[in-house]
Amino acid sequence: MKKITLKISAFVLFALSALQVQAQNCPELWLEPGVYKLATCGLTTELYMTIDGSSGELVWSDELAGDDATQLWTVIDHREPASSGYVEITADITPGPGAFTMIVDQSTYDGSGADPEIRVNVRPGLPISDTSDPDYGYDQFQRRKATGWSGSGNNALFAKPVGQGNLRYSVPPTAAGDQVLFQNGGTINDIRFILVTALSTEEFDTSSVVITNPVKDELSIEGLNQSIKQIAIYDLLGKQVISSSLEDDASSTKLDVSTLTSGMYIVKLQGENGASFTKKIVKE
Repeated sequence: MKKITLKISAFVLFALSALQVQAQNCPELWLEPGVYKLATCGLTTELYMTIDGSSGELVWSDELAGDDATQLWTVIDHREPASSGYVEITADITPGPGAFTMIVDQSTYDGSGADPEIRVNVRPGLPISDTSDPDYGYDQFQRRKATGWSGSGNNALFAKPVGQGNLRYSVPPTAAGDQVLFQNGGTINDIRFILVTALSTEEFDTSSVVITNPVKDELSIEGLNQSIKQIAIYDLLGKQVISSSLEDDASSTKLDVSTLTSGMYIVKLQGENGASFTKKIVKE
């Protein structure tokens, strides 16, 4: 009887030890705004969220050589958050197609919050800050803690289209090329937030910046400061159409936009520390 008891005790201790080791297998967490690689945790083959170069869609892939832009994700507070912890997740593939934003694929989401499984994908362009836009909210995500994790930082990710609270990463891929799937209910699986570059916004002040809107032939920007180093203009498909670097002492600048066709564009101010500010403009 004592031998059996000792064996059971040893098994329990081994199981607890294994759980503790498993909980420590994925120490990479979201701790601050930055550029991250987003990877699976605990799978035999580690896979990374990647923009497929052929289809332009979000898939799981093997890690690519170097800092491939299709696997680098800027994860920062959402520009028009609906709640604490909401983030926007973007990629910038330049030179190339430009900005991409991670979204909930509306064709797989019925809006009821009862979806057993939805696809997370990407679309060209930047996140939407206009709450009246019909597509607002589909680019909202929330950094969360997976079950059993109570330390600092976040190791899980939820999709947060308006009115939804339970869509989480819980469907692990089985092979490279699989879609990125989230689920309502089920296990909250860990995601590895592998920090590549931290982004500081302490000195990025745009309170004095005035951007003319609408514009005709010339875009005027006043109230610049030394923390703003570059200005770029994107069309709504995320293609960069104009780019300009700024001198350290520049307080204003004017950009020739006469060659742009009429329509809506996005002006992006880029800081030296990686932070950015965007505003929509109308070209008449």
